Amino acid sequence: MSARGLLGLLGLLLSCALAGCTQKSGASSSGAGEGAGNVARRAAAPGAEPKASAGCNQAPGVTGERKMPVKTRTGLYIVSLPAEYDKIKPYPLGFAFHGRNRNHENCQESDCAGFQSVMKDEAVLVYMQSLREPLDAETSGWESAAEREDNAKFFELVLAELKANYCVDERRVFAAGTSSGASFSNLLGCRYGDQLLALAPVAGGLPESKDCKGAPAAVVIHGIDDPQVPLTAGEAALHNHVARAKCADSTVPPLANMHAEIRAKRDAKPSVEDAKCVDYQGCAAASPIRWCEHSYGGYDGSTHGWPAVGGRLIWDFVKGL
Repeated sequence: MSARGLLGLLGLLLSCALAGCTQKSGASSSGAGEGAGNVARRAAAPGAEPKASAGCNQAPGVTGERKMPVKTRTGLYIVSLPAEYDKIKPYPLGFAFHGRNRNHENCQESDCAGFQSVMKDEAVLVYMQSLREPLDAETSGWESAAEREDNAKFFELVLAELKANYCVDERRVFAAGTSSGASFSNLLGCRYGDQLLALAPVAGGLPESKDCKGAPAAVVIHGIDDPQVPLTAGEAALHNHVARAKCADSTVPPLANMHAEIRAKRDAKPSVEDAKCVDYQGCAAASPIRWCEHSYGGYDGSTHGWPAVGGRLIWDFVKGL
């Protein structure tokens, strides 16, 4: 190397040292590279480091079914940890809520298809049972006027318990649900939107839309022929999320094209099961909104409920935030 080249190299190295040109490590081994906040409140801006909960660096709490006192009542919930759980790694924390007259075990085992199988080693997962007496009663839901207050308190208590006793990333808490549980996840997104990274309501409506906090990201999933919770109810929830995230009306790909494709597959003889999604444009950076329609047959022969690909659709969205 010539003297001029050597001097140039030494100058470059000196400049880099002064500027701090060291390679930055990733956000964490959990892959939580982007923060969970929105323009209005975000707990973290995009690219923020994980916020480790108080439960990190200690032995984890009990897994499986647990009980939680809620005022004068008792709630049941299931905690699932990754097989190779690491007490120093802040994991995403995902809640899945069952449908009306179902329970937490139904959601984990079948009703919330893919939530457990797809995410079991990626996140700490929680399946709550809507409050009911007796605990094995078969009729109960989440979001009616008579149900929502105690169920919301139940969620608060379980969220606090998970943060205190398990290593989770407080900036990557997300809530999903099916039918009544989907409507409840929308309710939580309104009341606790400043604490949630994302929502994933599947076949849900919009119980509350006033004085909402924050603007969490959302992937809203609905069956094209749902007689239990009509497509219009899902669209109302979608439009609430779109407005809060300040998105434009345009989508990629175009919404009309996607709707026509799913409609054609549902009307085919025999019907073809599929799911397609569109992304709204111009949303706040930390609040992307995705709308998915599907033609999967539900438990009643319609498209009501959680499609077989639901868990994958949700995790693909959440992990990208």
